[in-house]
Amino acid sequence: MEQKDLCHYDAGSKGGQATRCGSGESGPSEISGNTDMVHLCPPARPRPEGASEFQDKIRDLGYSKHGNYNSMSLLRTAELYGGQDTSLVDLSATNQSPFRNDADRNYKELVRRLPSQACINTLVQTFFSRINWQYDLLDETSFKERLEAWGRISYSDLQTSFAGLAQETLVFPALLFQVLAHALLFHPPHDEMINSLMTMAGMTFHDLGAEYSDTGAEFLALLGKKNIKIAMVQAGLLRASFLKSSGKVVEAWHALGTTIRDAQDIGLHTGRIVSEQSPVEPKRERQNVSLVGHKVWVVLHIWDVHMAVVLGRPISTDLQIDRFSETIEDNERREDLFAHWQTETELPRPFDIILAGYNVAYRYFKDIHQMEHNGANSQDYPLVERIHAAIKNDIKLLPSWCRLENPDTKFDRLEWLPVARKGLFSLIHLVLLALHRPFIFSVVNSRTEAVKAGIYILNSQEWIFQQSEPHQRKVFNPVYASFDAIVLISARWLVFPNEDDEKRTECIKVVERGIQMLDIIGQSNSMAKSAHGVACSLYHRLRHRFGISVTENTRALLSNSEWISPNSDTANSNDAPSESSFDAVLPPHPTHDLFFDHISSTPIPFMDTPNFLSLDPFAINVTDNWYFEGTFSDASFWGVMNEFNH
Repeated sequence: MEQKDLCHYDAGSKGGQATRCGSGESGPSEISGNTDMVHLCPPARPRPEGASEFQDKIRDLGYSKHGNYNSMSLLRTAELYGGQDTSLVDLSATNQSPFRNDADRNYKELVRRLPSQACINTLVQTFFSRINWQYDLLDETSFKERLEAWGRISYSDLQTSFAGLAQETLVFPALLFQVLAHALLFHPPHDEMINSLMTMAGMTFHDLGAEYSDTGAEFLALLGKKNIKIAMVQAGLLRASFLKSSGKVVEAWHALGTTIRDAQDIGLHTGRIVSEQSPVEPKRERQNVSLVGHKVWVVLHIWDVHMAVVLGRPISTDLQIDRFSETIEDNERREDLFAHWQTETELPRPFDIILAGYNVAYRYFKDIHQMEHNGANSQDYPLVERIHAAIKNDIKLLPSWCRLENPDTKFDRLEWLPVARKGLFSLIHLVLLALHRPFIFSVVNSRTEAVKAGIYILNSQEWIFQQSEPHQRKVFNPVYASFDAIVLISARWLVFPNEDDEKRTECIKVVERGIQMLDIIGQSNSMAKSAHGVACSLYHRLRHRFGISVTENTRALLSNSEWISPNSDTANSNDAPSESSFDAVLPPHPTHDLFFDHISSTPIPFMDTPNFLSLDPFAINVTDNWYFEGTFSDASFWGVMNEFNH
């Protein structure tokens, strides 16, 4: 994976033991704070000749450094071109306190949570071999150079010369802790060296990863917003990723929003990283940081629009990718970053997969979001048809190594590529699923296309799941697309049981396998357990609807839930909802409903041991456990389902 010129900083995590840290850079630094939170101020940097103190003043007053028409920008222009001294009160002097011992102490206490250097090296290797390709945020070579520089800082340096550390050095542990946290989600569980980091009985790598990620977040809070660096944005995005992987979706969305604001503060949305520009840095180094900034902003935008559609949240970013790419003045570097994904002959890179997905499908998330906001209006359906046709046409333009059907496997010696390709398939079809979701109760074609997309999603996720090792199967990430697909497929068959009969068996089988996957993840994740419960309830209704008898496979499938009434093996089509009853019902928005409307079925005892699998659901006398609970209205999909319980 040739990415030497791309990434400049890395991500951090939280840990348990003291370690030595380092950086090769130094510069004056001071610490400022307020009564609520102590922040570490960045070291002063050399300014270009003729520059004023306006950058500090704009920052202190909260004005954007990128706007040309706000009051401070106009005043700065008057100073630069009018030759007058417009310096205001020296806010940088009045607002900054002397070096704060409490901030110094807090920083060093957080640093001491890092594990030994040997453990760090092992986990960093896990991160770059198993995880980094997913978002391609960090360049391995650059990160390891930073890590080596951090390791050269002596204990006495940290004790006596803390104020002399450069801001890039101060930031690095925040990124490192997030890297370590992610690695622990995927690291083999029988590594005795890493197991030695466990401080309490029953503690898992996932628990330690959560502590490391929390420590990385504490570092970011301590550093504050005075002088944001791109490494802080990378750390923030990895923090959101860890929360998402742990099933803390609402927290992940909020963390993403904070990270987007940090990115905008340093100009990532403009294609120019103002705060990183320094005359003392070599030109090539500044160019590398710029390329990193472009990649990070693309990933942030995709995350933002993706979560907006999946969770029903507002969109905070905008991206016109052709215009954005033009901010790279060097034609060769611009083509290498933004057009390399189309190559047929050169080794693909993880960012190429991301751009392929964006150019084929993710670019339409904003249109889908707007349509959902408008409601399922019939006048919007021609746009649905145009977007569907455009995605199908764009799929044909993918290079052969990432085609959805019969891909060329000549580059599959890259271990990450087959899984990344399947992930790409899944996300493209998630866009198609979201595109047709508003119309599944009103347009036959949308029901057909949503089912096709759902089957493709579940088959892709199952393949990825099977390729993973057992200890990696507890991560929450596969739940998002799979849960949406299971619910949409189930809803379609519950409401329209007589359409397209030949697809019914395939749909029920793919739903069964999807539920099995949720069950495994749910053994260690309470939110996946909730998703599994809702899916089981819908599946039980499908069985009841179509008279599917209980088999040993079905018994095993539902053995981790309490959904089944002892006398429910016989179909009773009289209790099914009529199609007309759904004319005014909005389709389910599964992931949003799970996290924001708290959709659930009868609560399940949370069990830490697979022994719970032996529980026989037919021995439980339950009568009212078909009902969905949550904050939804009676007119919602879930409310209407409750009307046809028995």
